[in-house]
Amino acid sequence: MGETILRKLIVFSIISVNLGYTSFLFPLLSMVYKDKVPFTLFNLAAFILVDTIGGIILAVMIHLAMYIGKMSIVKSITFSIISLWVLFWLIAICMVRDLGDIVVICMDGFAAFLSWVALIGLTKYFIKKDENGNSIIFDVR
Repeated sequence: MGETILRKLIVFSIISVNLGYTSFLFPLLSMVYKDKVPFTLFNLAAFILVDTIGGIILAVMIHLAMYIGKMSIVKSITFSIISLWVLFWLIAICMVRDLGDIVVICMDGFAAFLSWVALIGLTKYFIKKDENGNSIIFDVR
């Protein structure tokens, strides 16, 4: 049962991260920063590859939060996306020792929000309510 949930989480996470980042952020960055992020097939493939790997990491983190942290699916998704986003930007800012372009951080935050909305929407169909009304049972049929 846990494998089925993880498999579905991986598929849903890959789809949602690619929707948020590849479909939204990549074209936006290509318009705003034409010289730094040109809209090319090579860059598109790179975005898809990185976002797919990010979706797998996100799914594993959500799965761990659900089973180790005993969180509901919605709380696990929210916790995982926020944690990964904050961790990425803390590492990036500390490595460069510069806040960088605040606009990019805001656009990236909005892409993370779009990924969150997409992932919640995809998983809503598979969430059942228990007798107390808690959204903790994942329908694996």
